[in-house]
Amino acid sequence: MNVTRRAMALVVVALLASLSLLTACGSTSSSSSLPPREPPSGEHQLTAEDVNAWLDGKLPDALKNGDIPGAVVSVVKDGQVVTTRGYGWADTGASGGNPVAVDPQTSLFRVASVSKIPTSIAVMQLVEQGKVDLDADISAYLDFEIERRFDEPLTLRHLLTHSAGFDESLRLAQNETDLEDYVKNQAPAQVFAPGTTPGYSNYGMALVGYIVQRISGQPFETYVREHVLEPAGMTSSTYEQPLPEGMAGLLGPGYTSTGEEVLFLRMGAFPAGSLTVSAPDFAAFMNAQLSRSPGLLREETWERAWSPGLGKAKLGNRAKAGEMGLGYFELSRHGRRIVEHSGDLPGWHSKFELYPEEKTGIFISYNGDGNEASHSLREDLAQGFADRYFPGETLKASGSKDSAERARQVAGSYVPSRTFWTTFMSAWMPAFSSVSIEHMGDGRLKVDDAQLVEVEPWVWRQVNGRGAIAAQVKDGKVVKLSRGAATTLLPMTPLQRALAPVFGACLVLLLVVTVAWPIGALRRRRALKRGQETGPPVPWLTRVARGGGVLALAAQLTWILLLVGYVTNMFAIADGSFTWLIPVARCAQVLQALGVVAIIPVMADFVMSLRRRAGWRRLTMSAVLLAALVALAWWAWAGNALAPRLGL
Repeated sequence: MNVTRRAMALVVVALLASLSLLTACGSTSSSSSLPPREPPSGEHQLTAEDVNAWLDGKLPDALKNGDIPGAVVSVVKDGQVVTTRGYGWADTGASGGNPVAVDPQTSLFRVASVSKIPTSIAVMQLVEQGKVDLDADISAYLDFEIERRFDEPLTLRHLLTHSAGFDESLRLAQNETDLEDYVKNQAPAQVFAPGTTPGYSNYGMALVGYIVQRISGQPFETYVREHVLEPAGMTSSTYEQPLPEGMAGLLGPGYTSTGEEVLFLRMGAFPAGSLTVSAPDFAAFMNAQLSRSPGLLREETWERAWSPGLGKAKLGNRAKAGEMGLGYFELSRHGRRIVEHSGDLPGWHSKFELYPEEKTGIFISYNGDGNEASHSLREDLAQGFADRYFPGETLKASGSKDSAERARQVAGSYVPSRTFWTTFMSAWMPAFSSVSIEHMGDGRLKVDDAQLVEVEPWVWRQVNGRGAIAAQVKDGKVVKLSRGAATTLLPMTPLQRALAPVFGACLVLLLVVTVAWPIGALRRRRALKRGQETGPPVPWLTRVARGGGVLALAAQLTWILLLVGYVTNMFAIADGSFTWLIPVARCAQVLQALGVVAIIPVMADFVMSLRRRAGWRRLTMSAVLLAALVALAWWAWAGNALAPRLGL
């Protein structure tokens, strides 16, 4: 039992660690050499002096406390660059070289999913030219078929709003950069009807990039450089992998939470995540967007891209939690409209927010996963910027009886739409990636330590932040929640709740049976040596049955090995080099299938034991083994453990 508990505890701890979005503890980094400065007192104007004082007083300590090597920040307003600041180290020297400080003008940073914005602009250019239609089925623009589970058209609008309904994949990146090969061979299953259940999808945006490539007749990276990056003033930015020779020396490594260098990840889904930029380039890009640059898109197309892409007709009340524009996230801080995007790769984290009406933008990128104190650095900076320069009143709970009752109805455990639904990982993620929502008794909700208050029936907003939740209610029951623009929360079902406990119970039962078998044989041998009477030898059918139990136990231990290997080697999986996971997964599936087949001899042995009136020990072991194998077969079916698609 102690061994079992330790094994299960290891799995739980490891899985929870993986769901903290690639950040854990410890990095050996240096902060900026700039001394902290006291910000000017009184009302804060968005000037270079005030912003620099605020950043210099905040970022060095934030990087040091978060164990993050370095960062850049750019702020723009009214078409001008207010400031571009660099902090800490572009290269810590951890690999043996000399440390290199961040140069805010030339150091390059990988911005991960922020890459989706130029990709979205590129396809909107083709929409303007009449070469593609946002609401036509994408099959008209592809040279291959995507597996469909629903009759509804799958459109560019769905791809840009992350509502195509795709499953999640374990594979974050590959050691190859062929976009065509990626979209044709790495397509995830479609699990939700298009337009109904927003769930963030890297594959969907890679597909947008492939459509740009096919319709334009140019390689994606060439088209986006010529028609988006360069017209926006981004002359030292690229999607190319590896970086061009003249740029490679300006990009330092990213760093893990333990201070180790992260290898340059080359992605097949590169329209979704491979962009490398300098801070001045991104400042120019923000100004191009805020000025609604006609060199990129028409003014009406900019507004179209920033406006809700699905609308209340599709999402109903859930639209009030915030919606995706066409590639952009839409949100509100202190009642002001913001369009934005964030990005994460192992070792790299970025974010920008634009205030279209105020013609203001802020961008931050940093090169380390850091420790737990760093997890909210981007959000803290963005919220602090809003609090300082665009303040508003703090939201307060209404405290009404109806509000409290609605909060109680919403409280519970939910599974995010962006999780694993059709691969073997679906057996684990409902338990370990679930979102718990608590009600505070006065109409407030609590999610991940953030408090939200009801601002209108079935809509809650974060007290000091941008978070929002809106519920879809049917027949008095909450059927879906929107948590921001691209996350749908689905109430956890009893079946999903049962998966992990059933697996754990079966593991214990099979361990008991497996250990009892040799113990029983040893006791019989000792009794024979002492000349004591013993029962007849174990029949061959019983041996076959217990052998099936051993195979099923081996399958469970292999699943545990696979999961621990997955969560402790996230970075290797991300670049596609951790190849042993695939054969291990297949081995686990073969053993699991044999365990299912073993139900037949185990059932036969149990029946025969009853007929022969075997001793209570043998009957008990047969019953326990049969119950464990049947329950484990249910787990394998309900959790897709035997699904051919691995997602690796």
